[in-house]
Amino acid sequence: MSTTKNAEGGRWQSGMNKGKCTCSKTQCLKLYCECFSGGKYCNDDCVCASCNNSQEHDVEGGARYDAIAYILFRKPDAFDEETRKRIAPKDPKTRVVAGMKSGDKVPISAGKTKGKCGRPKKNANQARIELVAAKHEAIEFSTAEYPQLAVDEHGDYSDLAGAFTKPLFEEPSRPLEIAYSQQTKMEYQKKIAQQKKADMAKECKQLREKLQEKKLALSLANDEIKECNKKLGTWTRKVFDLELEEPCEWNTNYQKLSAYKELHGKLPSKKSQDEEEKSLSVWLDTVRHEKNEEDDDEKKGSKTKRMIDDYPHRQQSLEVLGISFGRRRDETFEAMLQKLVEYKEEHGTLRFPSDEQCEKSKNLELQSLQKWVKSQVVNFRSRKMSPDAIRQLKEIGFSFEKWCLSKPKRTSKKKGSAKQEETDEGTDITENVVV
Repeated sequence: MSTTKNAEGGRWQSGMNKGKCTCSKTQCLKLYCECFSGGKYCNDDCVCASCNNSQEHDVEGGARYDAIAYILFRKPDAFDEETRKRIAPKDPKTRVVAGMKSGDKVPISAGKTKGKCGRPKKNANQARIELVAAKHEAIEFSTAEYPQLAVDEHGDYSDLAGAFTKPLFEEPSRPLEIAYSQQTKMEYQKKIAQQKKADMAKECKQLREKLQEKKLALSLANDEIKECNKKLGTWTRKVFDLELEEPCEWNTNYQKLSAYKELHGKLPSKKSQDEEEKSLSVWLDTVRHEKNEEDDDEKKGSKTKRMIDDYPHRQQSLEVLGISFGRRRDETFEAMLQKLVEYKEEHGTLRFPSDEQCEKSKNLELQSLQKWVKSQVVNFRSRKMSPDAIRQLKEIGFSFEKWCLSKPKRTSKKKGSAKQEETDEGTDITENVVV
């Protein structure tokens, strides 16, 4: 059997009885009717019975018009584009039947009043039960009026939840009618709960899928950030290097300081006779002083310009040369180490006078340096000194082992004696042997 395409409706039709239909029970309003599905009206060549597929029924409210609207609701692509534009889909459950207001949703079967034999299909009570079920409203009752409807709230009959299929009696008594309505209401509530569960399960699935997508997007964003940090760090390093080469007073002094350290292996001294070396030492002290003042201003909440903290590559470049910006209670380790180097250059030795001689000299700088050296020896022997500090002291020829320790002496008093021996409590370090 060949098939051809209908030029008017755009639907495939059988070559047998082309353009004719033989519908006898459907009033030519079903899709298996060739004329109806093809978008044509039945004509004189058709041999159909009780046909409603005509132009007079193709108006709003007509049988053909409504049939197309109901079919389009279930199958949006059932007809050609022109028909879909002309007729809007309509929910079959919104049909208006006898005894109901327009807009009420009822089962389609509620509009049927007769079966195949011609007698009423359902009696009034059954129709009422269906109507209550359609509106999902239970009949109100009182256990005082109907004591037989009192339920056992302590019993669990969950295994019977799906056992009921349909009412056994078409004309039930009033108590059974109420029980039917209550059972229908609970069944509807169960369906609502099941629908909620299905919706939540679907939403959870979507959320899981979305979560996986977000995790993947987050991972890609992290990879992108890492790549950006890598490139940003590369260019930042390049910027810092080029900034240290730009012509300015700070960079000029830094380059001179770097060349001096590379040539002499030490930092410049303020006591030097060379004016350039002396000026470099003064500049370095100025930089340290500014850094320390900035740290104090930060603690006080000051918003002064931070020449070192705002430009960390300058501080790093100085730290490479062995300069530290850390502050202690007295002096920094590097500053005292530099004073110790200057002391060795001036006296040719690391031997220090005794405590008594230092006090008599009234040289505060010498006393401060001697106390610092003694503290370093004590820290070394108590293993409280860092390896880096030990290394720096040994590099200038300092020996921790050659320092002499005197035994502690206690103050003693004698009766009738006005004299008192004064000794230092604890460990006393006298001097360091010449290296």
